[in-house]
Amino acid sequence: MSTPARPQVSTQTTPAPSPYTAPSLAAERPQPPRKWWIAPLVGVLVALPVQLVAAFLLLVSPMALDSCSAANPCGRTEAAIATTLVLFLLAVLSLGLPWYPAKRRSRGVGIGMSLIPLALTLASIGTLLLGIGLG
Repeated sequence: MSTPARPQVSTQTTPAPSPYTAPSLAAERPQPPRKWWIAPLVGVLVALPVQLVAAFLLLVSPMALDSCSAANPCGRTEAAIATTLVLFLLAVLSLGLPWYPAKRRSRGVGIGMSLIPLALTLASIGTLLLGIGLG
């Protein structure tokens, strides 16, 4: 009597993923956009000459206070110089701001963030000129 042939079952099992192994992060991380560095670089190159002009005006602005005396107070000018100094320092510190978001996000975010130092610098110049009476 012949016995029916049994199908051969493979005894090899696939290993279950261990809860202690981390998935590969390199495959999940999005690649930065191509030429991401152009917008921050152009923003810095445009803002630096404007910041040099603002620094010169800020250094020369105490001469606007020469005519101040007890009879002719210049309180608004002192406040404008102080505000300009704060805005100018924020503009210098913000030069490094656009680099990280430009690399991690879209090109539009990089361009928008690159305009912040220039806007702060122009605001400081405008505040100074209005404060000393030239605007």
